[in-house]
Amino acid sequence: MDMSGLIWSEGLNKRVRSGDWLEQSISTVKKIEDCVAEENTELAAQFVDYFMEEAKVCHLIYLSWFSSFYDWLIEREVPQAKFQEIYELLAFPDGEIFDAGVGVPAKRWSVLGSKAGILANELRGNGTKSDTAIEKLNSLRESWRQLHDRWVDLLSGLMTLAVDTEGESGLESMYRNALEPYISERYMVYDLREKSYSETLERNLYTSFEAMRGHLCGPQRRGDIDFREHSDRWELSFDPCASGGRILRGDPIEETGSRCEPPYSFGVTEEEHDWAWNKKGVCYYCAHCCLALERIPAERWGHPVRVVDPPLYPQDVGGGEEKKCTWTIYKRLEDIPSEVYERIGLEKPID
Repeated sequence: MDMSGLIWSEGLNKRVRSGDWLEQSISTVKKIEDCVAEENTELAAQFVDYFMEEAKVCHLIYLSWFSSFYDWLIEREVPQAKFQEIYELLAFPDGEIFDAGVGVPAKRWSVLGSKAGILANELRGNGTKSDTAIEKLNSLRESWRQLHDRWVDLLSGLMTLAVDTEGESGLESMYRNALEPYISERYMVYDLREKSYSETLERNLYTSFEAMRGHLCGPQRRGDIDFREHSDRWELSFDPCASGGRILRGDPIEETGSRCEPPYSFGVTEEEHDWAWNKKGVCYYCAHCCLALERIPAERWGHPVRVVDPPLYPQDVGGGEEKKCTWTIYKRLEDIPSEVYERIGLEKPID
């Protein structure tokens, strides 16, 4: 059994998982389970720590976006009652209201960190049986899923408030305001004035896997990714992606329906926009992938970072086999098709 572990990445200045790209498509949850089964408890503990690092990527982004979205809406005099309606709608299974305004997400994150620390400590001290370790791992994963999914739903609700307030153009305004620090931190490294396209490929692929494992994508919500390599590109598919895909499909774990339908009624684009692939039916949350991964990078340094093929609502939801979201990373800059640029209102640069 492959027991690939964790290594230090000088390029990312952090710990990363070792192994080839196919190995990266395996969830960190599965890596922990394998280590426990092999009684490699120290490596299992390290992977528990790393599970929290993956989750942290999502959690910190959501904290930043919530603060920015909230301020944008308050500036436009959206009443507090509108926020409270969403908080109450997103109550946890134990009944606690997801009130981001009074620090409920931070409290839940702190509890999550404590649970992870206890599990890792018990593994390191060989103080837990394998069955008990797996039970605690499942509890940890479920606690993160509950927090993660409410973050996504909350942000989707705020996006819908933005459209209710200023129309769909308001969503672009709110997004661009929130995405500035996000773009600067995560994506400025792809600026061709700083590094060549080929120099950034490994980072691009690795951070794609890391982020989507953190979202707990896949049908069992474990962080599993479908990965395929072609002669000119790599493709990562998510079934579902656990954020926008789950919004469209609904939540079978908690037995709740599509967030595009009552009682949620979170929006999808009714008009065509360059910042949403010029398609109707794009989940408001999914539109950030167009802006952050394609449109804004192409505006600033001439090319998209990743090419996204999202499911649309309602045509790609229900009725049997549902469309997966797919991210494509091209191996060479010149391999990116002209159509990729055209669908976001731009032209492919000519060398």
